[in-house]
Amino acid sequence: MTSMPDHLERTAAEPRDKSLHTVVLQSIKDVNNTTRIFRLGVPRDSPPIRFLPGQWLDVYVPGVERAGGFTITSTPREARLAYPSLESEEADVTPSLNEQGENVEAAQGPYLELAVQRSPENPPAAWLWQEHDPPTADPQSLASGASSIIGRELRVRVGGGFVWPPPGINVRTLRRVVFVAGGVGVNPLVSMLCSLAPAAAGASNTAGTNLEVRFLYSLKDPGVSAGDSGYRKAENMLFLERIARVFRQGRVKGSLEVFLTGGGGSGTGIANAEEAKSTSITGDEDGEGEENVITVGGGQAEGENENKEGNDAFAIPFHSRRCTVENDVAGAVGDPRFAVVYVCGVPTMTDQFVAKLTSRRAEGGLGMEPHRVLCERWW
Repeated sequence: MTSMPDHLERTAAEPRDKSLHTVVLQSIKDVNNTTRIFRLGVPRDSPPIRFLPGQWLDVYVPGVERAGGFTITSTPREARLAYPSLESEEADVTPSLNEQGENVEAAQGPYLELAVQRSPENPPAAWLWQEHDPPTADPQSLASGASSIIGRELRVRVGGGFVWPPPGINVRTLRRVVFVAGGVGVNPLVSMLCSLAPAAAGASNTAGTNLEVRFLYSLKDPGVSAGDSGYRKAENMLFLERIARVFRQGRVKGSLEVFLTGGGGSGTGIANAEEAKSTSITGDEDGEGEENVITVGGGQAEGENENKEGNDAFAIPFHSRRCTVENDVAGAVGDPRFAVVYVCGVPTMTDQFVAKLTSRRAEGGLGMEPHRVLCERWW
C-alpha cells in the first residue's frame, strides 16, 4: 500500500524561504478535543520573520527529522511587535496568566501562531499534541509551563504561494474579496482577514474603504453540550469568535455567514456589521428558538470569557446545511470582474468549488477568470 506523501513532498514545487528560524513555544490553548492553538515566540536576538498572510511554516520539532507543515494563523503585525523591556523580563515576579491561561509576559513581543489538528500519524503534530496537564479545572486553558514542551525551541521556515494580496491583481481594482473556508481550511483565511482589518476599530482597512469582504465558513456542528444552556459556543469553533468580532466591530466592511454540517440543529441567517450590533442572545430570523444561534462572549460561567477585545455578548445565526457555489458563493461574489475568491478546504470540496467558479456560464459555472480564484487544499 502506497503511503500518503508528507508535507515536504506535497509542497516541493511551492515557493519557500531558504532561511530556517528558531522560535520558542510560548503557549498552548485547546479549542476543542481535535484542535489546539500554539504561540511561537521570536527570540530577541533572532532576525525578523517575514511572511505574507496565508503562508505556512515548515516546522521541525525535536527528535523528528521531517518537517510538518502548519499554516500561520496570526498576521505579519504580530510578527513585528516590539519586545518587552529587559527590566520587565528580569524582574523576579510571579508570572501572571491571562484568561486564556497564557503567560502575559511571555506572550509579549513578536510571535507566530499556528492551529494544529490532532494527528497521531503525523510525527510533528503528534509531538505538539503530546499530553500535558491543564493548570486549572477548566480544560480550555493551558498555562505556559503546564506542558513539558513549553519553552522548547523549534525550527521553522516560511513557504507557500496561497497569499494575500492576490498575485497579479491590483487590489485597488477590487470591490469584493470572498473567503470560503471548510473546517481547518479557515487557517490561512483568518490571517488574511485580520491582515485586512486594522488593529483598531474605526480605522480604514489596509486594502482601502471600497473593498467588501464576504466570509463563508463551513464547519462541523459541535452540537450543544451539557451545561451550555442550550447554546452552541463560538469559543469551541476554530477562530469563529475572532472572525465574528472583526465584522461586529466594523473593522472590515462586509459579512460573515456560517454553515454547520453533520449536526441536528437548525438556524439561518448572516451575522454582519449591522445585525451583530445586538448585545442580547436571540433566536434566528425564522424564530425557531434561541438554541439556533452560536453565542459569542458574555453569558458564560465565571472565568470562561476569554475575549480580550470586549466582553459584550452577541449571537451568530447559522445555516444547517452545506455551503454551495450556486446558493451562496455566487451571491457573495457579485460582479466577478471586480472580485477575487479564496477557497481552502479538503481537496474534494476545494476542487469542486474552483471548477464551478471558473467553468463557463453555458456549462453552469460562474465564469470567473482562473487567476481570480485562488485555492489551497488541506489534508
